[in-house]
Amino acid sequence: LMSLAKRSGGTVKVLYMCVGSCRQVVTGKTEENVRLEETKNAGKFGDFEYEIAYVGKEFLRLDTVPQRELVDKIEDMYVEFKPDVVVLPSHNSYNQDHRATFTAGITALRPLPKKYRHSAQLVLECEEPYTWTTDDDSFKPNFYIPLTKKDLEAKKKLLACHETQVRDDPFPRSFDNLERIARMRGIEVGEEFAEAYKLLRGFISD
Repeated sequence: LMSLAKRSGGTVKVLYMCVGSCRQVVTGKTEENVRLEETKNAGKFGDFEYEIAYVGKEFLRLDTVPQRELVDKIEDMYVEFKPDVVVLPSHNSYNQDHRATFTAGITALRPLPKKYRHSAQLVLECEEPYTWTTDDDSFKPNFYIPLTKKDLEAKKKLLACHETQVRDDPFPRSFDNLERIARMRGIEVGEEFAEAYKLLRGFISD
């Protein structure tokens, strides 16, 4: 999606809700300064603007931050940047920060008359590689973007920028699994590769 936006002459801006240190099951710990450098490298490679809402102790604890605060962070960027397309994290992610961000995002993007505030034409929920659940609320995509082989390789390189998050296969955040998901989603729409999203809201304007 980011590659498509850039090719179409658009500007991409990412709001990282929080960056900080945390323990890791595999590596033991990831340091805040390392993650900040990875974020910087991703922005440079992906050629996108970004902001970080919180740095430090809030990382992986956004579920303890008042929702009003999170809503304000998202809404402030929304009002300033005026995006045509907004992508939210998965509402049933393992990551509590992602779930808290999704909930706050729905409030921040609430529909209002255009005379009061900008309204994005598309609000999407992204797919995450690790959303296993035992309930009936699993990810059900209804919006697809075909990918070229070049797009797929760019996605892998962007993932590689977040080196501390990548693992060898079999693992959700592996290069092999990224391609596996892209192939599976492509098959669903008759393409070699694709990205899948859930369309939460969309409208056609003049």
